[in-house]
Amino acid sequence: MTLRTILAFFLMLSSYSLFAQQDLGIEKQWVVKTSPLALFEPETIIIQGGLEYFFNTKVSIQSEIGLNGGLFGMKAGRGGNEDFRIWRSKSEVKFYTKKNYWAVEFFYVNKDFTRKDDSYGMDGQEFFYDKARINFYVLATGIKFGRQVYTSKNILIDSFAGLGFRGRFRQISQVELSENQSDEFSENFFDFADRYRFNGWDSVPHFTIGVKVGILTGDLD
Repeated sequence: MTLRTILAFFLMLSSYSLFAQQDLGIEKQWVVKTSPLALFEPETIIIQGGLEYFFNTKVSIQSEIGLNGGLFGMKAGRGGNEDFRIWRSKSEVKFYTKKNYWAVEFFYVNKDFTRKDDSYGMDGQEFFYDKARINFYVLATGIKFGRQVYTSKNILIDSFAGLGFRGRFRQISQVELSENQSDEFSENFFDFADRYRFNGWDSVPHFTIGVKVGILTGDLD
């Protein structure tokens, strides 16, 4: 379990126990959303935010985008990952009840980075490299259950959990082949390193838990 997941879990419990959501009373208004937990992503720091528009008190749409500093030439990436560039987008439709909401979400992730001292499999063989360029894409959808509560007149805490599926594609371009073709000197920088060790598509189940902060742009009627 990552630090981001642990923080999200405790923040969600706090918001559920401290506040009891009533009808939000938001209609034909925008809410600005930020995702503070994106700062704790294990591979790189991501700045993520978006907008939610309420058609009425029962239905809204939400879209957001996340970017990291590598897209703007800044040094980014952790462990064996360098020159890390990522952007991701997410859109969802929310259906509100009196105390909670259900949502259908769709999201896309695009990663491009250099990875060091690892390996990948191809045609039944394993190749060890000193450096490789990896392009990694994700297409996913899922269903979320959540709750939004006021912490002040114009501030909302949006906590949620969800399930779904994601399709992942990666292309590994070897830059420098390792002289030692064994795993004796290889390093595992992340628990999820296996996702970068073969070419092509795969699909996996998806679980999400998180917290967002919303700022109501107008006044309640």
